[in-house]
Amino acid sequence: MASATPLSSLPNELLLTTLNGLPTRELLPLTAVNHHFSSLALRIFHRRLHNLVTSLSSSGRHKLILECYHPSAKISTPYLYCNYLSTDPFYDESSDSALRNSFGDVYSHFRPVLQDENRRPRARYPRRSPRHAQTVGEEEGEKETAIPHQDIYLDADESFSQLCVITNLVKLGPKPGLFLSHVNISEGLVRLKRNFLSRASSDRTARSEVLWADSKQTIGLKFNIEEKATGIEGPVLVAEGEELPVAYRLRFEELVVRTGELLEGFEGAERQEGEMDGEGREGRAVVIAAF
Repeated sequence: MASATPLSSLPNELLLTTLNGLPTRELLPLTAVNHHFSSLALRIFHRRLHNLVTSLSSSGRHKLILECYHPSAKISTPYLYCNYLSTDPFYDESSDSALRNSFGDVYSHFRPVLQDENRRPRARYPRRSPRHAQTVGEEEGEKETAIPHQDIYLDADESFSQLCVITNLVKLGPKPGLFLSHVNISEGLVRLKRNFLSRASSDRTARSEVLWADSKQTIGLKFNIEEKATGIEGPVLVAEGEELPVAYRLRFEELVVRTGELLEGFEGAERQEGEMDGEGREGRAVVIAAF
């Protein structure tokens, strides 16, 4: 009985065709088989990453959107578009060796921005003045894009606040707020402690650190943090060690997303679009309200 031909002995063209049919999640473990597999996988990842970046570019058809909101303000907080910036190198450029130690250590970087369809004042808490919830773009009269921000308020008895963080990859539709496909990348929760906010706002020379929204560090955010007026009249006398109400403005600087998760989401979006093409697009559009 003839023995089976080892997969690694197949011609490169046939092996590439076989490996290219695998989704990213199944392809990644094969990079540890040997140098040959790793080299071919690198070529596949290069092509997939190029397609992803092309689609996420300013003229591309896909967009990464970010939902970042206080749990009490889910409905009133608009989503943010994220402009693609760059992706970390995932191989050693000084050699033709394989993927870096782990493709899971590679991140893509984005800048959250506001667009016309979701630019509006965001009233976080009914007791606060709406002026404190305006975007930077509205305050400074920016026309094209705006630097969005998140206002955080801590009452005297609160030691931390938190933000829900959700990222989705969408295919833009013919009208603002209308998406032809929608794939969730990740979601999590960022906890902002009082002492961290105080330290970050007082040290203006320190580099922004990534605040991870999940234990696997799939998505993270960088903020420029500054203290702001609470709009609440403070007490005349304050006891030693007594905490006072405080407010901070968190300006979005950067969103980082694990590139492997992004690639998997992109593949999922393409599969979803393929199914829609086969079934017809009528009635399948996704609408996310632009508050």
